[in-house]
Amino acid sequence: MDFFLAICQALGIALAVGALVGAVVPRGDNPAFLELGAAFVAAVAAALSMSADDQTIIAGIVAGAIGGWLGARVISALVLGAARRAQGGPGSIALIVAVAALVLAGLSILLPPVSLLALLAVGWLGIARRRRAERKYEGLRILR
Repeated sequence: MDFFLAICQALGIALAVGALVGAVVPRGDNPAFLELGAAFVAAVAAALSMSADDQTIIAGIVAGAIGGWLGARVISALVLGAARRAQGGPGSIALIVAVAALVLAGLSILLPPVSLLALLAVGWLGIARRRRAERKYEGLRILR
């Protein structure tokens, strides 16, 4: 397998690990620990993926840390917000996200460039959520 496909595969696995950690582990008061833990676990998983393809693990560690951090950051906020509005509780939402993360991991093993689409989707989701949060209190600012 060439290097580009190995990186794509490692990135997809890292995004899936980050999404799993973000969906299953409660966010709590300090989400930095959750994000750093997800980045560490995803970096290890991506390094193992790169090692299995006989590639250097340094690129896998970097891609894994970034993918795991981004996945956990965006998905944990998404699950927390959806759980507040849901009737069925946070368990059903976490289950749906966990199944989607496992599907992403499987697809990134079979078709590695799929992970680039997943990276774009998670990035877009994070940016859209941030813009929406900034607009939420836009009219409440005091005019001087």
